[in-house]
Amino acid sequence: MDIDKTVKLRPRFRYYTDKKKTVLLERIKKLKTEYSSKFRVKLSGNHIWIHHARSREKIFTPHLHLELVEDDYELPDKLLVKGLYSPNSSYWTMFMFLHFILAGLFIVFAIMAYTKSVLDENYALYVYLMAFVVLAWLGLYVFARYNRKRGLSQAYELEKVFKEWVKK
Repeated sequence: MDIDKTVKLRPRFRYYTDKKKTVLLERIKKLKTEYSSKFRVKLSGNHIWIHHARSREKIFTPHLHLELVEDDYELPDKLLVKGLYSPNSSYWTMFMFLHFILAGLFIVFAIMAYTKSVLDENYALYVYLMAFVVLAWLGLYVFARYNRKRGLSQAYELEKVFKEWVKK
């Protein structure tokens, strides 16, 4: 898996295995106790979340969400494991909230600039504000990429646990 090569801020992957779901769930329970000092593992039905221990968490620390899918239409005789690397949920929510605020501001400034231009008034301020919002968007993206790069070593640790889990 090329975690660092993708443009996406939340890289995804698909992994097919011949192993049964019950075997993998038993394995993850063993790994949960084996790695309890380094990782927190949560299970809920077909979903598994692997987090780093709270003592090792930073703002850039990723977690790995896995979903076990039986009877996949592409390869029905194999078990599909869907994986998603993503940042802490609260940070991701805050990040998305900031994006929506910026989108709203951009729309408001665009409407104001259009209104001022239709009324033959000076609308330069709103165009500058729209440019500032675009720069802020780019800043958020760069910030997210930077933090993802800082969390790559931890993402590779999660990948190592995943590979140990499915290939053991």
